Amino acid sequence: METALTAARAGADYLGFVFFRKSPRFIQREAAEEIVVELKQLSFEDGFTMPKLVGLFVDAGEIELAEAAPFLTHFQFHGHESPARCEEMGADFAVDIIKAIAVTGAQDLGAATAYAEAADILLFDAKPPPGASRPGGHGAPFDWALLADYAGETPYLLAGGLDADNVAAAIAAQKSAAFLGVDVSSGVETAPGRKDDALVEAFVLNAKK
Repeated sequence: METALTAARAGADYLGFVFFRKSPRFIQREAAEEIVVELKQLSFEDGFTMPKLVGLFVDAGEIELAEAAPFLTHFQFHGHESPARCEEMGADFAVDIIKAIAVTGAQDLGAATAYAEAADILLFDAKPPPGASRPGGHGAPFDWALLADYAGETPYLLAGGLDADNVAAAIAAQKSAAFLGVDVSSGVETAPGRKDDALVEAFVLNAKK
């Protein structure tokens, strides 16, 4: 809860909850919902803007999505969800869809075109190393200059190896009008799954300079 509150008070626009059990950042739905309820109350009492609430899923079933949808504004898909699946789930559960696109080279940007209508936001992230058990959160960057070739209109987020020290440079490198913001996880941790409030606050503040 403290990390969520730190991020919200610092001005984070989105707050994410990982519902992928193989991740060290996995959180039970009930625990995430409790955080959301408490955060909304504190937002009302203290006057800070409530961030949008994102649930991260990897090839999740409809029951799991249905249970989480009532307290989320966005589903963030990191699996093999097809464009049709993204569009269907967004409509069925009245949430916006963020679709992760793994990037190693310019050719991977082509995958984004298939989701131009199906996703509300794209998330360009570093492709996980071979044999990885999870699709993201490895702290590995990719060449941000590759996104200079992105000509799409779908808003996008940048992820992969970001931290408080490099986020300003990463943002400055984005020239597309479709650039929406940045996504971080391991870059504000002292160990996998252990967020550091000071790093979270520094990241948000540097991203918003």
